[in-house]
This record gives sequence, C-alpha cells and structure tokens, in this order.
Amino acid sequence: MKDMTAVPKYFCFLAAALLLSGAYGAVWAAEDLRLRDGISFYQDLDTGFPIIGQKMDDVLPAADRPTFIFFGAAGDLNTNRQARRVVELYRKYRDSGLKFIILDVDQPPGDEAKQLIREHYRGYIPCEVILDRSGQKKWSHTGEIEGRLIQTQLDKVLAGSS
Repeated sequence: MKDMTAVPKYFCFLAAALLLSGAYGAVWAAEDLRLRDGISFYQDLDTGFPIIGQKMDDVLPAADRPTFIFFGAAGDLNTNRQARRVVELYRKYRDSGLKFIILDVDQPPGDEAKQLIREHYRGYIPCEVILDRSGQKKWSHTGEIEGRLIQTQLDKVLAGSS
C-alpha cells in the first residue's frame, strides 16, 4: 500500500505554486500600469504607446471576473489623454478583481489580441469595453470619456448588475 501522507503536502505545494505564479486571482492581468514618460497630452508628437506595465500580453478576458479592455494606438493624442484616465481607473480598481486588458490596435501582441480586436473594437480610438463575469459585453464607448462615467459602469458590473 502506498504512503498517502505525501499527497496533502503535494497539493498544498501545488496550490502555493499556482498562487505565486499568477495562475489565480488578480495577477493574471496587465498590472503595474503607468503612463510612459514624456507623452504629450497636447500634440500628436509621440510614437510610443502611452501605457506601459507588466503582463501586457495577457489579453484573454477573465472567465470568472469582469474585464476592462482599452483599445488605443501609439502616437494618437486622444489615446494619450484617455490613457491618463485609464491608469487612474487601474489604480482605483486594481485590487477589486477587475481584469485590465490594454491593447495597441496597430501592434496587437498575438492571435488572441487580434481576435479581441475583431470581437470588440469598433474602429475608432480610444475605445473602452467592459465585460461581465460571463464574458458578455455590458458597456462600450468610443472616443474620450470622463473617468467618472467609466467608473459608474465598472461599479455596476462589479456589483453584479448590468
């Protein structure tokens, strides 16, 4: 008969490894979002995408929690101004369970990003989309919009209403 005392230790180790590796919870999304240094909010002079951070290539909507998607483009003044609002929203909601996906529509990081663009991008930048816990689109907006208006929609989705 096999010694089964090692099995619970193995599962505890596996669970801890999954938690630390980012396979569970809020670490499965773009994180540490911030504005790139030197971007302009007044002229179309920039060539780089305005938001930088960690895990920016994680573009799969969360299966079990709401997702906020920001579509923009490098070198676009409206994207830059909206990016400032998006980073402020990220700071407010980063511990709420909301997943953030940030995409440069001109340089998607892979096939999953291209699929997300086909499904949710409306052809104009900036564009924001909010998906509920089941992945259904609950809200979207094209063009610049005040952060407080996005926040109202985020709060509804996070509360479970639509």
